[in-house]
Order: sequence, then C-alpha cells, then structure tokens
Amino acid sequence: MASTNRFDSRLALSLAPLAAAASLALVGCAADDVTALGDENAMAAEGLGLGAQGKEVRAVYEHLRRFGYYQNEELAEHYADWTPAVSREPADPERFDEALEEGVRLYQAQHGLPVTGIVDAEMQRIMHMPRCGHPDYYDPPSVVPTFEIETPYSHLGGTWSSPALSYRFDNYTSDLSQSAIRAAVQSAMLRWSTVTKFTFTEVTSGGNIVIGFYTGDHGDGSDNAFDGKSGTLAHAWSPGSGIGGDIHFDDAESWSTSSSGTHFETVALHELGHALGLGHSSHDYAVMYPTYSGVDVYLSSDDHAGIWSRYAAYNAPSGCGWLNAGEGLGKGESVWSCDGRFQFIFQNDGNLVLYKNGSALWESDTNGDGADRVLLQEDGNLVMYKSTGQKVWETDSNSTANQYANLAVQNDGNLVLYKNGGGVAWTSNTCCH
Repeated sequence: MASTNRFDSRLALSLAPLAAAASLALVGCAADDVTALGDENAMAAEGLGLGAQGKEVRAVYEHLRRFGYYQNEELAEHYADWTPAVSREPADPERFDEALEEGVRLYQAQHGLPVTGIVDAEMQRIMHMPRCGHPDYYDPPSVVPTFEIETPYSHLGGTWSSPALSYRFDNYTSDLSQSAIRAAVQSAMLRWSTVTKFTFTEVTSGGNIVIGFYTGDHGDGSDNAFDGKSGTLAHAWSPGSGIGGDIHFDDAESWSTSSSGTHFETVALHELGHALGLGHSSHDYAVMYPTYSGVDVYLSSDDHAGIWSRYAAYNAPSGCGWLNAGEGLGKGESVWSCDGRFQFIFQNDGNLVLYKNGSALWESDTNGDGADRVLLQEDGNLVMYKSTGQKVWETDSNSTANQYANLAVQNDGNLVLYKNGGGVAWTSNTCCH
C-alpha cells in the first residue's frame, strides 16, 4: 500500500504570542481539527523542562502524540505496523515527566535540533510550522528511535521494481504555461536520474506517476484535502499501484518559475523524492527536508545517500571504449580502450587512473579520499562520490549543453567527454599514444 507525504511551506514565524492556533495537516483528522500550542512567550523565556506543569505542557504532548511519539489510534489505523516512538505514556499530560522528556529528545533528534530535552524557542518555532501528517520514526518494517540520527534521510513505503518509469499530466495550473510545467518536471526528474538508474518517459494514458493540480478535497480522502494558499503545497504517494507514485499540487498556490511565488520545480523535486520512496530528512539543507524555504533545485549529499540506500546508483559499462551517460564504476572496475592498450580504472584506493601498459598517463589524485563510486551523470558531469553522497572529484562539466554526454576511452590514449550532439565537454589531454 502506498504511503502519502505532504510538502508544507516554511513560515516566517516570530516568537510572539499566537493570535490564533496554527492549522496543521493531520493524519486521520479534519483539516480544522487543530492543537493550540499555547503562548510561545511563556515557553520561550526559559523553556519547558522536567517538572513544568500546565496547558503548555499538554500542548507539547498533544503535538508529539499526533506525529507518532505516543499512543494514537488514528495513526495505528492508517499506517501498517506503526508503533509509537516512546514506549511509555506520561503519567499526566499536563506534567512534564521523564516520559515526555524522552519524546521531546527524540523529536529534537528527528528535526536536527540540539538534543536537550528542553522545549526551547527553536523547538517551538519548528512545532508551529505547517508540516506533513506523516508520523516521525515511521520506516517499516522496523525502526529503533534514537537520540543520535546516523542517517538523516528516511524511507517512505516501498520501491519501484523497474527503473523505467512513465508519467503523465492529469491537468495543469493556469499560473504557468504547459511548456513551463513540463520543463520544470523534466528538470526535476533529471536531478534524480543523474544519480540513479531511473528513466522517465511521458505518456498520454496510464503511467506510474500521475501529476495534477487540485484544490480542497479532491477525491483522495479528507485527510489529504488542500488548505488554500501558503499551507500544504503538495503531497505525493510512495511507489505502488493505483495512486502509488502520484503527485498532487495545491492549485491555490501562486506557482512560479522564479522566486516571486512558490517555486514549482523546487516543490516538484521534493515530491518526486517521495514518489521514488524517500521520506523526510532531518537535515535542513536537504531537498527532502519537510518545509519550504525558497528556490532549491540541487540534491544534497543526504538526498544522494538516501536514494542510494534504496536503489542502485548506476549501470555497469556496456562494452569497450565507452562509459555512457548513466553508467559508472565501482572500486576495482574499469573500461578498456577497444584496442586493449589503455585502461581507465577506479582503483581500490579511490584513485581514478588512465594507464598505458601499466604506466599512468592521467589520474584524479584522490587516493585515500574515501570515494567508492564514479558516475557519468546524465547532466554531463563525471563525478566521484562517497557512499554518504559527498562529492570527492568531478570534471565540472554539467550543463544543459552537455546532457547525456558520453566518455570515450580512445585508442590514442585520450579520455574525451563528447557532447550528445557533437563537440567536446572535457578531455584528459593525454593524446596521442
């Protein structure tokens, strides 16, 4: 069964008393069923910690309960195998005891905050942001909540069995031209396909991923009804049949291809991550962080590590003489020139080297830097990565003009990255042997 996740806007919230309770998108609750988190000034001055009592403590408990930290019948009904992150309940919801402190510490870890057990001003700011109804620490079949988040990325639902995915548009928004919408979606898809084996093909019927713009209750459950401008921006379902993989955008937003409105490609990039099986990240620099803060169309190292934890990063080379777009090398793997004289190898020490009869003609000089894979990305860049997603070395040749470039290991001893339409994007300058 596909899981759903929403991408919500980051609001510029000041730490002043709330004029009204914030409306949160909740699993199994009506859109207007809200939790008042209390007077922020009362909490911001010193923070809430062990021994505190009152309605502000209850508000913290109710917020954490709704997002998976304590017993919640609605979450248990909507999410298979869900269990609360904290195994014990507070003795009194209005008294800050050790059980509530444990939940607060887990919440802070999940959201990339200092783990103090104190509900301080920064935690209050995060709690007052609109967010998705997907519970924290939900990553079946099992998750052990911890105060130390070793992998900030998370998973959502299952995975696609084939890297060849199709998509179609159910409708469009009047904010943008159809060509602009298509271009933004294709650009977002290219970001993901450059670091995976995925290919995306637009179709006019069927399709693994169906993309559309809707308002209010649009037929996929009242829990997923859109709430108007500047609230929930979009939601997507994890891989699966039926509605699985589909992406819905709130047509009440002012969609834009610039920073003047809600940047469409930024939101599409995030939602595609969900459609591929990624949940939210606790790193605020990641595309998969749950809140929106403006234009961001580049995958982070955490996004790379997350998608690689679910899918293979590249195809193996298909023959002599070429490393084609979408192919890559693991440690100890190589491509030979077709005359058998030159070997382009990613060595076990992390160095990328071009050899002629055992003598090095060119190298990346990256031995010992911790890389474990080399990818010829579909954006035209040859990149060496660590398993954690960080770049170690690159040809720095990514551009629109260089998309789908292929690397030749030539019989003259030169490495040449050829543009798809002809021309050279990069060379090792090791001709002519």
